[in-house]
Amino acid sequence: MADSLTVAVASTGTIPTVRLKGSLAYGENLAPIHEAVVRLKREGHDRLVLDLSAVEKIDSSGLSALLDAKQTLGPQSRVFLLGPSERIRAALAMVRVTSLFELVDDEAGLT
Repeated sequence: MADSLTVAVASTGTIPTVRLKGSLAYGENLAPIHEAVVRLKREGHDRLVLDLSAVEKIDSSGLSALLDAKQTLGPQSRVFLLGPSERIRAALAMVRVTSLFELVDDEAGLT
């Protein structure tokens, strides 16, 4: 069974990172992701890293949470997805939203 979702915000460099661990799926409380993004937007950030390297599972609810983060920051924002698994990449491609995000394999790709 997948672990419950944990959300932690880290500020390394100029782009804040929201580290997600566990399951981004129906039945999990995904509200902390939205709350973290709203707080970062209020602080004036328009770029954000969502660290998905420890996400074990994603479904349509999880995809909605990622889309909500992008929408919350606004159309001109840059949302980086750090370390998404092949399964997450495939899910984003399947619903044709990959272009809304910047997918990077490691922190060196954050520019």
